[in-house]
Amino acid sequence: MIATSDTSCDSAIDALIAEMQPAIEYSLSDEFLNDTSNVRLQAVLELGILEIIAGEFLEQMSREVGASESLSVAGFSIGEAKSRGAALVKQGWERLAPYLKAALPMSAECSILSTTPDDEMLFDLESEAARCRD
Repeated sequence: MIATSDTSCDSAIDALIAEMQPAIEYSLSDEFLNDTSNVRLQAVLELGILEIIAGEFLEQMSREVGASESLSVAGFSIGEAKSRGAALVKQGWERLAPYLKAALPMSAECSILSTTPDDEMLFDLESEAARCRD
């Protein structure tokens, strides 16, 4: 939506990328983020990150002075452009959902900790592992 000749937003976009990209990448599992040989996977991750950052930029633009003003005269209305930023952010997070650290089981959730190693376990390792996979 911004002409390539218009460089007025470049610094704002660069700052937003610098702020958001590391945080988004941190939320992704290293297993997927570091799989650079899988070009298609990296394309999906990059698209999700791009959608989130672009959506946030659209939301920021919609909060600028004049972005939400409207005028109505004799049944003719000129008003704010409907921002699709929030929907784009949501779409980006949905695209990244399978690759998020939060979507994977935590190793601590699948471990059996015991302060009494000599006592008989109430649950065997197989049943605990099955519970963690569910």
